[in-house]
Amino acid sequence: MNEMELEPLHPLQIERFRAMSFREKMAVSRGLFLMARRARLEAARKNHPDLDEKQRHHLVAKEFARSRT
Repeated sequence: MNEMELEPLHPLQIERFRAMSFREKMAVSRGLFLMARRARLEAARKNHPDLDEKQRHHLVAKEFARSRT
């Protein structure tokens, strides 16, 4: 698996993240999770045209359950 290099955060970004409330951080986290899940589902549609939509959702759910941080 390829490791992705991330650009360092700008000091203003760090300041904003530190100033966020817990609720704001959770909202951002949920949005990123949903975006990743939608992207993986689109990839499953492309890579597994033989599966129906329910099977694709199940595949993505299994992948996310096995994923690590």
